[in-house]
Amino acid sequence: MISPTNIHPPKNWQDFETLCLKLWGEIWGIPHEIEFNSDNAQGQQGVDIYGAVDGGAKYNGIQCKNKKLNLIDGSPNRITTSDIQAEIDKAVHFQPQLNKLVIATSLPKDQKIEEYVRIKSVENVANKLFSIQICFWDFFERKIPEFPKVNDWYLKHENHYRQSGISVTFAEGSTTLEVNPKFKKIITQKVYSSEAFTLNTIREQRPAILKGPLYTQFFDRTGDWEQYCWFDLKVRNTGKKTIEDFKIELEFEGEFDSVGTEESTVLNFKTFKSNVKAYSNCNRSLLIDPYNSVLVPSDGFTTKGIYVKPTMGKIGEVLLKWKLLSRDFEDEGELVISIIPKYNIERKGTFVEDEREEGETVEISRIQRKLDPGLFGGFSDDVSDMEFE
Repeated sequence: MISPTNIHPPKNWQDFETLCLKLWGEIWGIPHEIEFNSDNAQGQQGVDIYGAVDGGAKYNGIQCKNKKLNLIDGSPNRITTSDIQAEIDKAVHFQPQLNKLVIATSLPKDQKIEEYVRIKSVENVANKLFSIQICFWDFFERKIPEFPKVNDWYLKHENHYRQSGISVTFAEGSTTLEVNPKFKKIITQKVYSSEAFTLNTIREQRPAILKGPLYTQFFDRTGDWEQYCWFDLKVRNTGKKTIEDFKIELEFEGEFDSVGTEESTVLNFKTFKSNVKAYSNCNRSLLIDPYNSVLVPSDGFTTKGIYVKPTMGKIGEVLLKWKLLSRDFEDEGELVISIIPKYNIERKGTFVEDEREEGETVEISRIQRKLDPGLFGGFSDDVSDMEFE
């Protein structure tokens, strides 16, 4: 029999609470209905984490106590009956009334405390209050391996030996990416003048070059320069086992217009092949469906081009949540795309007849570029002569 991996308690209380949330989410079968309790001036009523059970009819709560094994003087650390009673008294005030309170601690088992909790639980139930359970670290050591998702997540984040593992990053190897879509910004300064109409009319008069409608239609056309923020993803097997029959789902959250992937053109129609697919009915999700569904340890691949189409002129972040699904292994993670637009700035001036209309206006638009009159469309010019800030 192979001995299990030694599982040690987290080094800080934040990781311990996250572990408790994930573990009891699986134990209670409510991975998406369990949540951290928000803190406020009145405290948390003895509950760090709560979750709806029995179809939402009842609520269970968890009080997390991540403690060091030893005190400063080297003596063993202990949780006391006073500590337990204090949490029970606070949990009475949680609303709606709890169905069960779990006190989870990273300390070793303590027979005296277990007995105290059993007695208090029976008293509580007799008084039509919540039952109480205390879980020491040995409980975690038994339960974590029973739930593969929790086990893989914890071993990964605590840097323990891990049989299976996957890394999904941007092509450069980072988990964050800054993109700079380009737009036009027209700043108009409005100045009051009693002769505004005359002055504006004179300013707008320019010599015109006579061009027929055919010339305009085929040789002098312009179009919007749409902004697509392109990137590739790098996927690598970081574990010790081969990952088979896998796919990766991509979900995008934040303020943007749509997401998509590189598509074939007339020129490359016969040879084009992509490992990223877009859904026909959703502009916020993509699927990585690799050519080869077997990924051996240390091997990896880079996707075809993926894009986020930003909302015009908006600064913000897009959260890219990825989830790998395979025959016997699942993993998930997050990447962040920071959208910081840049602008080609044009300043104008105009006269107004009403003093109340004086001031400055800003208009954001897409950049207009001359279209190629050839068979394949596209733009015939570039923006190398434009400055952006």
